[in-house]
Amino acid sequence: MPRHRAARAATRRRVWPWAVGIPAVVVLATAGAFAWDGVHLLSSKDELTAQAAAAQDAITARDAAALSSAVSQLQEAAQTFASATDGPHWWIAAHLPWVGAQARPLMEAGRAVDQVAEGALAPLASMGSLDALEAPGFTDGRIDPDVLEPYRAPLAQAAETLGTQVDALASVSLDGTVTQVREPFLQLRGQLTTIEGTIQGAHVAAEVLPGMLGGKGARHYVVMVQNNAEPRTTGGIPGAFIELTVDDGRVTMGRYSSASAMADQDGVGGLTDDEVRIFTRRMEVYPQDANFTPEFPSTAELITRFWANTYGETPDAVLSVDPVALGWMLEGAPATTVGPFDITGENLAAVMLKDSYLQFPEPADQDAFFARASAELFGRIVSGEGTAIGGVERAIDAGRFMVWSDDEGEQALLGTTAIAGEFLERADAMGIFINDGSGSKIGYYIDTATTVTDRVCTDGTLVGETVEITFTHGFDGNVADLPWYVSGGGVYVPEGEFQANVLLYPAAGTGVTEFTQDGTVAMLSPETHGGRTLATARIVLEPGQSTTLTYQLGTTESGLVPPSVVETPGPKASAYTRGGDVVVDGC
Repeated sequence: MPRHRAARAATRRRVWPWAVGIPAVVVLATAGAFAWDGVHLLSSKDELTAQAAAAQDAITARDAAALSSAVSQLQEAAQTFASATDGPHWWIAAHLPWVGAQARPLMEAGRAVDQVAEGALAPLASMGSLDALEAPGFTDGRIDPDVLEPYRAPLAQAAETLGTQVDALASVSLDGTVTQVREPFLQLRGQLTTIEGTIQGAHVAAEVLPGMLGGKGARHYVVMVQNNAEPRTTGGIPGAFIELTVDDGRVTMGRYSSASAMADQDGVGGLTDDEVRIFTRRMEVYPQDANFTPEFPSTAELITRFWANTYGETPDAVLSVDPVALGWMLEGAPATTVGPFDITGENLAAVMLKDSYLQFPEPADQDAFFARASAELFGRIVSGEGTAIGGVERAIDAGRFMVWSDDEGEQALLGTTAIAGEFLERADAMGIFINDGSGSKIGYYIDTATTVTDRVCTDGTLVGETVEITFTHGFDGNVADLPWYVSGGGVYVPEGEFQANVLLYPAAGTGVTEFTQDGTVAMLSPETHGGRTLATARIVLEPGQSTTLTYQLGTTESGLVPPSVVETPGPKASAYTRGGDVVVDGC
């Protein structure tokens, strides 16, 4: 062999072991580092999940001492977890096939929890009291506009930190992630999302209450009381309106009006092209139809036009509430006598949505009663009676209490919370809404049961959904005994018959692939509303009948997670069920 070839061969013999050995050492060292981290991950994972749940429970219970204890232990677990998901070997792992799908969620979870513990929960625990997370109550008929000022800075910091970390976790792809990593990751993300919603609401309250409670000058509001006996997307027809003035936290009530008194045949304007095409001009002619749309800010702006057109003054804000929510707010208060009824928190909804119709056969009399009762009962609430604090929170969660402000800054903040009633902007939410077409109050007797079942891949991403909605007409008496405007009187539909449009808005990235009614393929009316797809079905029910609508939805995008669901709040407790996930193999 020539000398130069022999030299090269010798060099290769010397280099080859190093070429093989260096990666082997790296692999062994990386494996050793992962094994060491694995020990710490296993020891901190369960503690991390448990203390995150404990922090969530403490915030829900407004227990500052429990939160302080949970935060202390969460910080320790978070630091252990974060340090065990950091280092060069994790960076390498994050860029490897398959391994990266496991490493990236763990790394993001470690960073997020560490940030949340230090930047959000610790400041909250340092406040010493979690009263700021509750709706402020009345004292001698007044709410101090600056009641949340001492908590404003820590709430702002906590809300910003939580929002950033929740968004970071939401952007993590779980495509290819194994169940052992995916499930605790999703559990943690759900816990932080729940906490973020609570803290964001308190942060917004601390920012907007000084102005909205008249701390910077008197504010003029209109309260819209929805009547769920005649369903509309956000609950029921706006049946009564109450004028409020709030000055330095003290509330005074002005005039009250029925919806019929504010109708305008020429229309008050302000509708979008989509609204005119889908819901017709009735929205701008009749206040009762202003909430054909599920987008409460649009309804509220229409109400300000109706009010200004009738009374010459434009409200600064619109509040919406329904009799079910009013009942929650008056729980524990003494009975209020209105006409022939002694109304308590427990019977309020039944009196206003059913019993009063039987007492007052004439529509004008019942409209007057509804408006008067709404004003008197709301007056009791703003005077500090009942359990307004807990009732308001419960009503917000159920979509029965909403607020819109004409101030752009205030509305932008409100829009980050559920109280704004914004739906079209919530691309990750499915909407199921009802618009009555009977022209009657027979809707009180309609029971609705909804079940949503998600079909998911093994990594938890959505591949489809089944939505099943059953409507049951529960009136079991003689229709002829009902007042004509409860039964409908045969004006628009046969007496006692319930007709309605059922509106399904799929979440973004999903769409209806099949629709059946009572097991038979049926037709849907497709539309587009504010950039969202909409499928409308028509239902017709006579007393004693029921019907079931079944929608099959598929996905048009990958990586989606199961959406939240927004429904029309009915006259009674809803029967919404989230079905168990159905795992689809091979996707």
